[in-house]
Amino acid sequence: ETSLMHAIEFLLTPIMWLMQHLVMLFQTATGSFGLAIIGLSIVVRLALTPIFRIAAKAEQKEQGVQAAMAPQIAEAKRTLKGREQFERIDEIYQAHGYHPIQSVSSLAPIALQIPFLLSALFLLTDLPPLQGKSFLFIENLGAPDGLLTLGGININLLPILLTAVAIFESSIRPEMTQATRVRFLIVAGVIAVLIYGLPAAVCLYWLTSNLWSLGSTTLKLRNKTAEAVG
Repeated sequence: ETSLMHAIEFLLTPIMWLMQHLVMLFQTATGSFGLAIIGLSIVVRLALTPIFRIAAKAEQKEQGVQAAMAPQIAEAKRTLKGREQFERIDEIYQAHGYHPIQSVSSLAPIALQIPFLLSALFLLTDLPPLQGKSFLFIENLGAPDGLLTLGGININLLPILLTAVAIFESSIRPEMTQATRVRFLIVAGVIAVLIYGLPAAVCLYWLTSNLWSLGSTTLKLRNKTAEAVG
């Protein structure tokens, strides 16, 4: 497992090198490693914008196909059983040029971020200048935030907050179906567990990315509402 992580880190070296230079550039410009991490996350989001747009169009297309198939599938489930039901539903899929695997397109934005998230994780977990550096309410960017204390137990707030932002965004995205939302929630839950103990710097990077995504989704919904009213 360690060898695998080292291999992945080696493959991501070019991205990590670029990220480190951007962090140091932003830190020099702002005098804050916290602002530098936020700036890095925004730059990465902007660079991935064209790919996110393609993923969003794929989600919308899938949603349209599922809506068109829904009455026929419901009828098949109501009137048929067993193999006959399976074969009828498969016929409906083929008639619409659809395969269930296409439903994972809603997870594309997460998949596309993985190389950059891993690069940020490897870089920001062990970046020496971050040790002991504070930002706003975060005492040490190089350690878990421990921002909440309940019953004498320190609770890391940033991982919880970034997960909540992601879940909220999924609830307001019109292109996501109920099934894709469920899959998204499962993935978000697993990620929350995995990142809970990571340094605040990593979580700040991810939180910024999720807030950017939420802002983008909210703006799109507002524009659609304005167009509908107009």
